[in-house]
Amino acid sequence: MEENIFKELGFTERETKVYLALLEIGETTVGQITSKTKLQHSKVYETLDKLVEKGLVSYIIVSKTKHFKASDPKEILNIIEDRKRRFKDVLKELELKQQYSKSKQVAIVHEGFKSLQALFNRIADELQRGDSYWAFAFKEEYLSETAPLLLRNFHKKLEEKKIDDRALGHASVKKEIKNNFDNNKNIKIRYTNNETPLGTIIIKGKVINLIWGDRPTAIEITSEQIYKQYKKFFDEIWKRAKS
Repeated sequence: MEENIFKELGFTERETKVYLALLEIGETTVGQITSKTKLQHSKVYETLDKLVEKGLVSYIIVSKTKHFKASDPKEILNIIEDRKRRFKDVLKELELKQQYSKSKQVAIVHEGFKSLQALFNRIADELQRGDSYWAFAFKEEYLSETAPLLLRNFHKKLEEKKIDDRALGHASVKKEIKNNFDNNKNIKIRYTNNETPLGTIIIKGKVINLIWGDRPTAIEITSEQIYKQYKKFFDEIWKRAKS
């Protein structure tokens, strides 16, 4: 039991054996410690040096021979407290590093229709019931053939998973957007005359900007900070927009 505790505190097996032997024997020489611990003479000397450095062993010289003595076991508590104080000194720095890693911003570019299809499939798979998918809808793109079909199929998957699905569209294409999602009972759509960042998706710590055309492109940005800014912006317009 004692040895397990010492191991948890960072002591080696030899350090534990030598220190416990000294506690039992009292002030003594290397020979007696060697006999008690069954360790090699050289290893006992090496271990004693380390324990002296830690402040757990002291010695005196009697007739040119070192006599070693274990420090009060309470000294181990002082060592633990000292470690805690030193750790507190670096704790803030460690927390800052953790904060930085969490706030790292990554941008991935998806090019081509197939790539966009794969992106939307992944989003549909990753979103779970209770998650939100908020988007600033396209404008002219709803007049094309491919964009409405892709989006209609995608939002049908969100309907099946009961995702908080919202879209903010421009009032000028209200008819086209309504027709596109006529059979979807889950998506909530509101319209505004304000200019908004068209084709922008806001989900789970990410913002995705879509550009339609001959070669559709999506720029997927992972950033908690940007996500929160866009979500707040969306929510402000949503509250003023009309169904």
